[in-house]
Formats: sequence, C-alpha cells, structure tokens
Amino acid sequence: MQRFFCVALACTLMLLTCIGCSDAEKYGLGDDDDSCPVSSIALTEAEAVQISDKMPIRLYFANGDNTKLKLEIRYIPVSEGNKSVNHLAQIIVNELIAGPKVAGIKPTIPKDSKLKSEIEINGEVATVNFTKEFRDDHPGGKAQERMTIYSIVNSLTELKEISKVKFLIEDKSSPEFKGNFKFDGVFLRCAQLISTKSEPMGMGDAEGESYGGRNEGENDKGVEEPDGDETKDKERQTGAEAVDEDEVFWGTPEDDEKWQESFEEEYEQTYTEYLY
Repeated sequence: MQRFFCVALACTLMLLTCIGCSDAEKYGLGDDDDSCPVSSIALTEAEAVQISDKMPIRLYFANGDNTKLKLEIRYIPVSEGNKSVNHLAQIIVNELIAGPKVAGIKPTIPKDSKLKSEIEINGEVATVNFTKEFRDDHPGGKAQERMTIYSIVNSLTELKEISKVKFLIEDKSSPEFKGNFKFDGVFLRCAQLISTKSEPMGMGDAEGESYGGRNEGENDKGVEEPDGDETKDKERQTGAEAVDEDEVFWGTPEDDEKWQESFEEEYEQTYTEYLY
C-alpha cells in the first residue's frame, strides 16, 4: 500500500510539472528563449476597448539595410475593412505609401506616389495602378527595388482573396521597374524575404482623411501636413517596438549571402540582370 501511494504521488508531481511547463510556454514565460512567442503585446482595458470595433491589417516595410521585410500591424475600423476586398486592398497600399509608424524600419514607396485608379482583383490577381511618381521618385538599386515590390506583394497577399500582384504605371504595363526587375508579369508572395525575428507590433490606427487614402487629383483640403520632426516624434509614440536590423533569414551573414544567391537563381525570370 505504501508503495502504491509513493507511485501515485510521483505521478501527480510529474503531471503538475508538465501542466506548469505547458502554461508557461503558452504565455511566453518559459526560461528557454525558444519557447517565447516571436512577438506579444499587452493591452490595458482602455486600449482593448479602443480596438474592439477595429480590425488589423498587416503591412511589410524594409529593415535598415534592405535585406528583410519587417511586419507592422495597424488597425482600421471594421466598417471600412468590410466594404469590399478591393477597398481593403486600397487601404493597405495607401498605408504602405504613408510609411511605417515604427522606429527602425523604413518606407518602401516614394511618398508622393498615388494610386492612379482603384485596385482591381480578378482571379486572385490584384492589379495595382500607380502614378508616375512611383517609379520616377524611386532611388533605384536592386535591393531597394526588391523591398518596394515585395512589401506591396506580401502585404496584399495577406488577404485570402489575393495570391498574385500585377503592377501598372499610369495605366500601362512596363517591361522593367528601375532597371533590375522585369515588371510586366505577375508577382507571387515571397515568404523568404520576411524577417523571422520578433516583429514590431503597432497599436496605432491607420490615419488620413479617409481610410481608403487619396487617389490621383485629390488634395489635402487644407489639412496641414506635419513636418519631419513631428512625424518622427509621432512614430516614436506609437507604442510599437523596433527590432534588431542585423537579423538574417538563415541566422548568419554567410548563410544570408548564400540565400541571396539562391534567391537570384530561383527568381531570375522575374528581373533583368545588369552588369555593374
């Protein structure tokens, strides 16, 4: 009988230990860093009420050296997001144009770019038609061009209705973007470009006159634009965390270089190689 009680006690202790570990891992409280969630955010009751009638959109911006895309989560009214998938796609692109609200990540689209027309979605292909500033004001360079293209593609393909993206500039298809990428085809999502490090989680709302953004020909209607310093201060106050910018997909710089080479071989058909 004594032996039976000892065995039962040992089993009970083991069960409690397993349950405790499971709960700790579930809430990111384990001692092992690998058991922690990649990102988390704690909300006060007031903050939870503020987003109760809102929905998240997932936006991808460039890291410091244009090697990875970093995620920023922004909130929009549910009423805006539920209008149509086309309208939601337009919100996403206009928020990308507005740039990140998180310190440590960079915009990927020239600030004076606008949508020439509403985004069309046919057969899971979203057609995004930009004004000429999208290309004319872009600094160029293979890395920056890649970040621009795939920040849009990966953000839009977060929507289940979109799996591919096609680009137009001033209503026309262009054979290339800025000299490095073939630009008249369709682009698939590229998950390899997304950082696997802890992601910045923004609590800010999408801002602007309307959540659909402005199309060509629309002005600010007298609304004063903040200067650069005010914009930077606003970005620091979003409550979102920036992450280290030296993270690479495979974990080391050497592996990242190998990945870049394999990426270029795999996606050679999507861009034109130029000799420097």
